[in-house]
Amino acid sequence: MKRLLLLLICLVSTSVYSNDSPVALQEAFMTALRASDLDGLAACYTADATNFALDSMMGNGPAAVRESWRGFFADFSVLDASLSNQHMEMSGNLAAAWGLFHFTVEPVEGGDPIELHGRYMDVAKNFDGTWLYVADHVSMPLPPPPEE
Repeated sequence: MKRLLLLLICLVSTSVYSNDSPVALQEAFMTALRASDLDGLAACYTADATNFALDSMMGNGPAAVRESWRGFFADFSVLDASLSNQHMEMSGNLAAAWGLFHFTVEPVEGGDPIELHGRYMDVAKNFDGTWLYVADHVSMPLPPPPEE
């Protein structure tokens, strides 16, 4: 019985972070985001991936991803994260995905939850059965100008 339980646990944990398709990669990223898992997020990227995050002009590779999200998680706890208006196009070993994101976060130092809405676009590549991001871009629209 112990062996069966251990096998089931291994299968479930492997499938959560098993990037055997672009969709599985996206799910692994979102799971890591919801868990504030820096290593899980970084594991979604190639060593030379280009990352256009909200907090910097451009970063490269897992270290930049880790650093960007480390700052975010230092300021906010993720209460919920979801994607909508999702699109994906595949051609051979490449996949491009784009859509909208919605995060509900809570300031670590206290305060009311904050709703973040933005856009994402990424490119993933298949490396011998494992899909990883080679580029991604996230942005949030500027707020409307104040009324006069």
